[in-house]
Amino acid sequence: MLAEPPWSDDLATLDALVTHGLQRRTVRNRIARGLWLEPLPAVVCRTNGELSASQILTSATLYAGEGATLCCGTAAAFWGFGHRGWPVHVVVPHGRHVRSTARLVVHQTTRPDRPRLVEDWLVTSPARTAVDVALEATTLDEVSAILGRAVQRARVSPVDLADELDLAPSRGSRLVRLALPAIAGGAHSASEARLVRLVARSALLTPEYNATVLTRDGPKVVDALWRSLGKGVEIDGAGFHVDAAAWSADLRRQNAIQTEGIVLLRIAARRLWTEPAAVLAEIAAFLAS
Repeated sequence: MLAEPPWSDDLATLDALVTHGLQRRTVRNRIARGLWLEPLPAVVCRTNGELSASQILTSATLYAGEGATLCCGTAAAFWGFGHRGWPVHVVVPHGRHVRSTARLVVHQTTRPDRPRLVEDWLVTSPARTAVDVALEATTLDEVSAILGRAVQRARVSPVDLADELDLAPSRGSRLVRLALPAIAGGAHSASEARLVRLVARSALLTPEYNATVLTRDGPKVVDALWRSLGKGVEIDGAGFHVDAAAWSADLRRQNAIQTEGIVLLRIAARRLWTEPAAVLAEIAAFLAS
């Protein structure tokens, strides 16, 4: 007695049906007569009505095979900032050659990720998903809207997005890098966190962060301090120098720190997001000088 074919949501691959005893020509005949459907090549649905949202995703994962993960706009729907339906986007490990179709876009990747199980579907992480969708956008407003919704609805931080962008292909990333500082909202904490992660992934010595320096004008805090070298880095946010009184106070603070023999390198916060490699190179040269 033949085993029951491995139907999943009324779907199965043609090879699986043949393995379980159905004749290939029988399956093809039922499809030709409109009794069954073939939503994707060699994927069979034993009903003939319109596929449900669940069946669309099932057919895509059956076609793409083991290890396929929902990604891009398809994954974004699970995080609250995308759409479901055709075409479905899936990502497979690099080297697995699965042909895209009109209804399915197959991506290959070597980028590391930690997919999540959401509603019983394996989907790319929120940060990975948001960056992938944003890379396909063509205007700064569109990119900002995508990343903004991701931060609001998927519980990712601007720093998470920037870290993911560092792993993504550089092609098409200009608009995303321009949008990230605005998404961070000029928050100094976000810029500090970004600096910490950039330094951690570099060959730079680890500094003291938010380090206290005792000066003649009282204790002052430096964003990143290499105390033994007598050098520090300060992150200047979007509001820097806007207020005359704040500017004057900041100059006094800087002078007090430098009077104690500590030289400061000032970095515009935006550059941590738009040109991280250049910032790291500047810091390395500063520390080596």
